[in-house]
Amino acid sequence: MSYDVQIGRLISGTRELEGKGTFLLCSTAQTIQEITTFDEHKGIFVSRNDFENALYDFCTLAISNYIEEGRNKDVYTFSIYTDSYNGSYIVYINNRASLEQTVAECYESYQENYRRTGDEIYNQTKEQVYRSCKFSEGDYPFMFEDMPACLESYLEMYSCISQETPEYLSNKENYLFEKTIIDSELFLIAMDVIQRLRNDLKQLNQTEDFIAYVSAADGVGGDYLTLSQLVRNCVPLDQLYKAMPDLKSKDQEFKSAVDAIHQLSLDQQVKHWVNVIEGGEFGEGSMKSFWRTDYEAYEQLVALGAQAIPYMKEYLNGDLKNEGRNILTLVLETLGEQ
Repeated sequence: MSYDVQIGRLISGTRELEGKGTFLLCSTAQTIQEITTFDEHKGIFVSRNDFENALYDFCTLAISNYIEEGRNKDVYTFSIYTDSYNGSYIVYINNRASLEQTVAECYESYQENYRRTGDEIYNQTKEQVYRSCKFSEGDYPFMFEDMPACLESYLEMYSCISQETPEYLSNKENYLFEKTIIDSELFLIAMDVIQRLRNDLKQLNQTEDFIAYVSAADGVGGDYLTLSQLVRNCVPLDQLYKAMPDLKSKDQEFKSAVDAIHQLSLDQQVKHWVNVIEGGEFGEGSMKSFWRTDYEAYEQLVALGAQAIPYMKEYLNGDLKNEGRNILTLVLETLGEQ
């Protein structure tokens, strides 16, 4: 939950990357050392731009391979699946023909399971199956993982840094990374690459509702982070709604809910958002019911302004879960109160 807020603030640009001015030295002796002075003689320096260039090359190679495989017709999606913990990127591309085949197979399987078990979870219309499969990257027949050697090497070291496992380092030379890279910067890099790919993506035979975006692995935000922030930073809203009409419906539901809450007294508004945070994924008014993360609840509390600070402090003095306490503390810090 507090991770949702921190990553949300980073992606929205309301906080800086942590670790600026600090470097991480990955040595051939399988050690990771934090240093504050940059010395190019200590190892090969890998900048953010180096990461971005390597990812861009990876994506253009994926596009070329997709076209060479004869799939380049009615392409509706391109995504960079990003795992900022394990340190990995995968490119997914899909077209209408592949989607329709997947839907037909899934629908048939669901119908068979429903006849066999009677379980209502399988009693779905073909349209429902279509909507669930359209952006289900794991069901696409094309996933590209054949990375350029430099990107693969960077990500292997990144994984050792992120997971604090220097014993798995296998680099033959010393490498230096900016420490900011482990503050989920892989997402920011991927979003910048999506912008760089605009002309390259024109090689694809795109549908009218084509979108290219960054998606998050399950362990680092998954669909909720993807739908609430990542895709919105990559795709204009009108095009996004054309591609994902269900998301438009969820946004309208969220706006209606927020408008209703604004009619409450200030203390009741604070109470509502604190309860949403404390209630978790399955609580009443959960952000996940709107396909959003708790960053949205954080934003709503911040928007209440300084006049709401006394009410927030009352909750901090009460019996809050650790995650709720952390988020409320972040709100107060944002409003200039400790």
